[in-house]
Amino acid sequence: MRKVAASRVYINEKEFYTNHVVELFNHIVINHYPLQDEQPMTEWLGGTIIIRDQEAYHIPIVLSPAELSTHNSRSNCHIQRL
Repeated sequence: MRKVAASRVYINEKEFYTNHVVELFNHIVINHYPLQDEQPMTEWLGGTIIIRDQEAYHIPIVLSPAELSTHNSRSNCHIQRL
């Protein structure tokens, strides 16, 4: 199991959480919860994690809800599947 945390985690376009942990098993999201204290074995990625169809994707910048729902390409942005 892998635990990662980010500044913002989007569940959908309207539902997001700040400072949140996502648990993954074989690239599939099995749980998510607030980051309240320092968690052992948790990678802090920062930026934004987007959960879609039980998979998680990391973007190294923090996106606002408006940026998430529009086409706003940034030349230095790299999306990585977790």
